[in-house]
Parts: sequence; C-alpha cells; structure tokens
Amino acid sequence: MKAPKGFFGVHPRSIEPGDYEEMGDANVGILRTAFYIQTVKQHPGDPYDWSEYDNLVTGTATNGIDVLPVLLGVPPYISTKPAAVPLGNSEGAWRDFLSALAARYGADGQFWTDNPTVPYHPIEQWQVWNEENALTNWKLKPNPREYGKLLVISADAIHSEDPTAQIVSGGVISTPQNPKAIPGVEFLAKMLKSKAAKRAVDVIAIHPYTGYVKDVKKQIKLTREMLDKAKLDSSIWVTEIGWGSGSSSRNPLIVTPAKQRANLRNSFEMALKERKKLGIGRLIWYQWRDGPDDICKWCGTSGLLEQNGVAKPLLDVFSGIARL
Repeated sequence: MKAPKGFFGVHPRSIEPGDYEEMGDANVGILRTAFYIQTVKQHPGDPYDWSEYDNLVTGTATNGIDVLPVLLGVPPYISTKPAAVPLGNSEGAWRDFLSALAARYGADGQFWTDNPTVPYHPIEQWQVWNEENALTNWKLKPNPREYGKLLVISADAIHSEDPTAQIVSGGVISTPQNPKAIPGVEFLAKMLKSKAAKRAVDVIAIHPYTGYVKDVKKQIKLTREMLDKAKLDSSIWVTEIGWGSGSSSRNPLIVTPAKQRANLRNSFEMALKERKKLGIGRLIWYQWRDGPDDICKWCGTSGLLEQNGVAKPLLDVFSGIARL
C-alpha cells in the first residue's frame, strides 16, 4: 500500500548539519519541531530574530520536507513560571508572535520574497501547544476549556495573515501515566463542547503511546468515534509515536532493538491500512536522533540515528515504508 506524499515524518530534538539532506534521502515527509516565542524575542522592545527558524525552513524547503511547527511558550519578560500558558497578560504577545510567524513563513510569507533561491514550500499547518492534557504542560493542571480558548485565539491570529492555514490541535497523550492527568479522548471531548473551539480546529492530534501496536490502533479508533459523536469531520494526526530500545525493562515503551523495528513497521503499516477508514492524515516518529532526556527515559533511545549520527537499522525500516 503506497504512502501518500508527506504521510510519515520525524520529530528531531536537535538538528545537526547534514540532517536535512539525510532526512530527504530517507523519505521524511514532514518535520515536526517546537517554535518557541522566547527563541525569537527576549525583551518587549526587541525585533523578532528569525535566524534559527529561517535556517530550519531553508533546510526543509531545499529538501522537499513539510514543517509542522509546535507553537509554544510565554515571553520571559512576562512569566518564567513552569508550564505557563499565553493567556491573560501574555495573550497580546502570543497573538503578535503567531501572526508574525504566518506573515513570514505562510502562503504569502515575506521569507519567500526575501529568499527567492529557496524553493517555495510554505508552512501550511500550525500545531497549537503540546500534550496540554498532561500535568507538566498546562499550569500544572490541564483545563480543556482554557485550551479551547487558546486554540481560538491562535487560529484568529494565524488566519489574520494566512487565511488558508490549517490549525492542528496540540497532541494529547491518549493514555497518560499520571492518574491526575486527563485521558486524551476525555480531554478532547470536553474541549470540543466549545463551538468556537470546534470551528477553530482543522486537525486533531494525538500521541497514542502504548506498548502494543494493537493498542495504538485502539486509541486512534476511540478518537475517531469521539469525533464522530462530536460531529467533527476532522483528520487525525499522530504527531508523536515511538519506542525506545534497550534490555529488559518494566517500561513497555523500552523494547529490544528488534522489537523496536517491528513496532515501527507494524504501526506504520497499520496506519496505511487504516488511514481512510479512521481518517489518519499523518504519522510522526519520535524522534530523529538518540540523546539523553532527563524527563522521558525511553526517548533517549527512540531515534532513527545513534547520538553520534550513525544510522540505525531502524532508519532503513522507516525509509522503506515511507517510499512505498
């Protein structure tokens, strides 16, 4: 079964010289990465410094890779509290940031005018926040109503500069490990009770982390059923999926290298088989390269490459399915 163009992607935690070309050669269709407001603006009077994101957009566009920015952050001159969100006194700065991003990298973005030698490859989808149903990402207390408000504000800001852009909800963890977090389907159902939030979102994103591919499919199916009940005809994007590799572990997301390869293959093939029935639009592997992670223990070995940049056999599995 042939993969649609751009269907499979990766999320790199860091990018090294040469990665964009290697991603292109490996049939990576979409790169998902954080776009933080604090990266481009540290003080209220500063102009935006686009240099980091200009380099990223140049590298992806040159190699025919879509970009899915994960929009995050609160200006450091407003708040440095953990899990602060851009509502209240930071809402204006957030709106300005998003409209400026769309005006630079969107369909009629200034970046494309200023850089005529870069292949035209505008950013068409924007993801608002990440894992907002988890305790660590939303003022330490998930709130579907508040997140729905942020979704509406963000869509309005982006569409003010690029009416054609699509808004992707933040990827909710389908089955969070912390019992005080809100399960993904429950969170989304509560969020979509807001008519404004339902109008604002074009794509629903989930992170169905689980030890078994059959349960990945189950979580996608439950999300589809919830969306049908909410009467929202939206595509579902799996914006993070993955397993780490290692020796025997009680963590179901740490498996042997052989099982890691099997899980990638089986989850990708499942997504291709079920994509029309369940409305799966994209699937993104977390992550591109191994590296230490103090918060997520299994993530340090989930990369398609070793930390030193040497390709794992896992990369060949990814590339082979992505080019089908």
